[in-house]
Amino acid sequence: MKKAAILIPFLLAMFTGCPELLAQEVEKSEILNAMNSFDDLDISADKKDKLKESNKSAVDNLFDIAKGNDTPEEKTMKFKMAKEDNAKIFKDILGEDDFKKYKKTVKKKLKPFKRKAKLVGFLL
Repeated sequence: MKKAAILIPFLLAMFTGCPELLAQEVEKSEILNAMNSFDDLDISADKKDKLKESNKSAVDNLFDIAKGNDTPEEKTMKFKMAKEDNAKIFKDILGEDDFKKYKKTVKKKLKPFKRKAKLVGFLL
């Protein structure tokens, strides 16, 4: 019983404190496919290309942070800063109204991945 009492908090700390373990459960391509579907948005091809580039950069950055050697607190801070930076970039490309639509659509598409890798929540 004492072993279980020690093991359970350790496992919880390991999984909440090690986002890189969570990142390994989801492929970058799966996330990018969800983020790069612009069916609900009426935007130009140029904006779509810019979004695809931004999405790739955002996902790469998120995975780099997760796999880095920083402490869990530092990673969390970097994830939050990345989320703010991503939102600014997407707003610059789409404008406020289209960004809200895009964010809502993408969050729905990323929901299944969020269960596998909590770091997905920091994309938008």
